[in-house]
Amino acid sequence: MGTQVYRIAVAAILLTLFSCAYSFRGSLPENVKSVQVEQFRSTVTEYGLEQDITALVTESIVRDGRLSIDNDNPDVHITGSVSYFSRTAVTYTAGEEVEQYKLEIRVVVSMGNAVGNEYIIRDETVSEWLLYDPSSENLESARDRLVAQVSDAVVRRCLSGW
Repeated sequence: MGTQVYRIAVAAILLTLFSCAYSFRGSLPENVKSVQVEQFRSTVTEYGLEQDITALVTESIVRDGRLSIDNDNPDVHITGSVSYFSRTAVTYTAGEEVEQYKLEIRVVVSMGNAVGNEYIIRDETVSEWLLYDPSSENLESARDRLVAQVSDAVVRRCLSGW
């Protein structure tokens, strides 16, 4: 009986010690402490997506707090390109007016070491979409929501690897 209590106590202590050592850094290598978010590019005609995504990705990394922004001597660089953006009518009213649109965006993202050609993430596509009702929301507002969604998804992918 005493041996069983001893084993349970040791297991509880070890569990406590290991849980305290858990890191919230996700899949990032330990030596990665800073990042430079390079200006995203775009191959689509929708104006300004690349600037908005670059700004939101940078803000999200700052808010997350795991990495610092360093434009002079970063450990890694995040690069990306908007490769697809579309607005498609999905549903119509009986009078053949658009009732709902689908906005979709794809961003190709890479995260690599500042020195050498080693990548943590290389040319991975992050896609997001949403539906919006043009009678209650304008295109600009829906676009802003979609850009925020894809920016958050890019940061999650870069920092967590999920």
